[in-house]
Amino acid sequence: MRQEGPTAAQVWSDPAFATAWLGGDPNGTRDLLELPRTIAAQLVAEEKPEPALIVDIASGAGKFLSVLLTAFPRARGVWMDVSETMLQQARKDLAGFGDRVDFQVGDMQALRAAGLPEGADIITTSRASHHFDRAELHAFYQEAAGLLAPDGWLVNLDHIGPEDIWDRRYRSVRRKYWAPAKPAPAHHHNYPLTSADDHLDGYRAAGLTEVDIAWKAFYTCLFAGRRPPA
Repeated sequence: MRQEGPTAAQVWSDPAFATAWLGGDPNGTRDLLELPRTIAAQLVAEEKPEPALIVDIASGAGKFLSVLLTAFPRARGVWMDVSETMLQQARKDLAGFGDRVDFQVGDMQALRAAGLPEGADIITTSRASHHFDRAELHAFYQEAAGLLAPDGWLVNLDHIGPEDIWDRRYRSVRRKYWAPAKPAPAHHHNYPLTSADDHLDGYRAAGLTEVDIAWKAFYTCLFAGRRPPA
């Protein structure tokens, strides 16, 4: 990941950093990302009303997984993240789903090594892949797509790198809508972030079809694509 690559997993594995980040992450009506999470569930339901297996990569506290497990009450979920602190929080926040959730600690750049199951109907990730450069992003999509069942969906809700002038505008206006509980801890990002085209190209290179940006607000996009039928 250019400069951040050797240390990204280490940063998120740091309990102090992860705890501080969780404290600044918005909840409830202050969470701008609740809408795209719900949109993702509804889009998948149009084509696959009863998915059996949902895998959430770099899941954090499990917000995305929670939305999907609520939308699909017969589905089983797999939570995966590199952070033990996130694991502790997710076990609390996802406790209501009981034995429908399996928890696995692992690095999103080594999905098979982490022991993730194959044949997932939905694979999601959120606010994590923007730490990758284009080549690493495409490698992630390639490995994730290989874990999908035929007709399976890959959904990524993440930040992109717009042109500088738009990045400045978006960040200024976004503050009016995004209200963190308290400032999140600073951590290094690789600039410029990958573009929307980098994501779409990565989906297609991984063999996913019907790819689109299903939602966009400021510099955050909901990417969705489907693996072709068998």
